[in-house]
Amino acid sequence: MGTSGKMAIVLQRILLIAGLLLLWEGSTGGLGLGIQLFEPVIVGRPSLIAVDLLDYARSGLLARDLKVTLAAAFLGLFFGGIGGVAVGLLFGYLRKIAAVVEPIMGALNSLPRITVAPMLIMWFGLGLTSKVVLSLFTVFFVIFFNTFLGVRSVDPELVKAVKVMGGGPRQVARVVVVPSGFSWIFAALRTRVSFALTGAVVGEFVGSSSGLGYRMLLAAGLLHTERVFSIMLTLMTVGVSLVEISRRVEQYLLRWRPPQSQMS
Repeated sequence: MGTSGKMAIVLQRILLIAGLLLLWEGSTGGLGLGIQLFEPVIVGRPSLIAVDLLDYARSGLLARDLKVTLAAAFLGLFFGGIGGVAVGLLFGYLRKIAAVVEPIMGALNSLPRITVAPMLIMWFGLGLTSKVVLSLFTVFFVIFFNTFLGVRSVDPELVKAVKVMGGGPRQVARVVVVPSGFSWIFAALRTRVSFALTGAVVGEFVGSSSGLGYRMLLAAGLLHTERVFSIMLTLMTVGVSLVEISRRVEQYLLRWRPPQSQMS
């Protein structure tokens, strides 16, 4: 797709978003149309949400809450990613152990994340640790399973070719296993970046004294609809940005792949 085609798509997206915002504004009594299909106290009004978001930022609370939530999300993503890759590689090589433990990992992965949050609050308290562990829990298993499947899906013919040329286990791992596994790892990482953020926010819902999740729960209890939507907009913006950053990192690190494999 050429530059003009990409610019046309960007323009169409902007027009679509602008149209939806205008429709939303008008249906909640804005734009001076005298039409109010939805109560602003329930749905919110874009213009009022924008004003509240500005006030939230000026008060300094937005920066503080965002710092707390992102700290939990990034720590959970880091430790969950490292742990998932390490255990996935280990089980990929130790197949007998993997055959025994894999059902247990599957059972833990099937456990709804939100059900773990109260237990983590009891274990680690209301501070940062419980949010990090919950974020880690949301990331670990998908990274683990993708890494494990990436190692197990390595083409045996490629392994034989490296061994025929005199390569040992290290060469097989470096030339065949790691490149194959990286594709699977990044496929999971791109989606789990936003899930790490979700884990941190859910942990703040269950029990916290700071963070975006805590502030949203407080605003909802006070029927402060504009603040709820302000935080939702912030989380959406951060999540989209993190996914886009991870996508670009993936494209850079896996630039050796054929161009058609990098399409997303």
